[in-house]
Amino acid sequence: MEKRAFDRIPSNLHVRLCFENDINSGKLINLSKNGIFINTKVFFPLKTQFEILLPLEEEILKIPVKVTRLSKKDDIYDGIGAELLESPLKYLEFVDNQSMSLKINERKIKTFACSVCNHIAFDTAPINCPFCLGSIDNFADNSSVVNILKNFKIITEFEKKHFPIITVSKEYGSDQDCKHIDVHVKVGEIQHRMDVDDHISCIALYVNHFHLNKNCIARINLNCHIITPQATLRLNDATPGILTVISNCNAHGSWMAEVKI
Repeated sequence: MEKRAFDRIPSNLHVRLCFENDINSGKLINLSKNGIFINTKVFFPLKTQFEILLPLEEEILKIPVKVTRLSKKDDIYDGIGAELLESPLKYLEFVDNQSMSLKINERKIKTFACSVCNHIAFDTAPINCPFCLGSIDNFADNSSVVNILKNFKIITEFEKKHFPIITVSKEYGSDQDCKHIDVHVKVGEIQHRMDVDDHISCIALYVNHFHLNKNCIARINLNCHIITPQATLRLNDATPGILTVISNCNAHGSWMAEVKI
């Protein structure tokens, strides 16, 4: 069998199939930068062109495709393999983010926590904490303590109160070069309590420009009485890389999520 040009990434998103004036439902089973497979009871003949309506946060992305494969189960059509006729930039970014989520699943990380201010350092403990200036003696290996986001669609209600949700938007110049990147972080799909004994104490952001592993660029300390656990920052350096966000709950520890920027 010929190897695909792009790896397929498993998915479980509900989408709409738009053909002329008809709109039908389906479930996105896997996707890549040039192809999609959808589980659906709708039958489209080979080479039929239609649009997939993919929900991305508050936006519906329209993706034009052409049917290249039909799937049957017990003589009933149950799936469509489609080739992308166009690959919108936002779709390509979405695929990259999905791919990164899978890699997080497979990767083991080593972290160290400062016992004074709870700053998390990756790979090795720093000589001095960049925030409280405490010595390396204050850092302990807590690799098994950091909760890592693996699949946001199957986490519990408790976890939905702690994992950071990262929204990245890019502004492009007239030459289509990325001018800057706006990052909005909200802790929890479900709003977290901000009580003295149970609150999000800080949000920390790290960047990895491939040659520099998880450099902490910002840390926002939160007053539990007057601040909601979310923040927006603008990155002037638009170099592609990985953005890591860690939220710390004073009662339930550290929670980490990542996206590609």
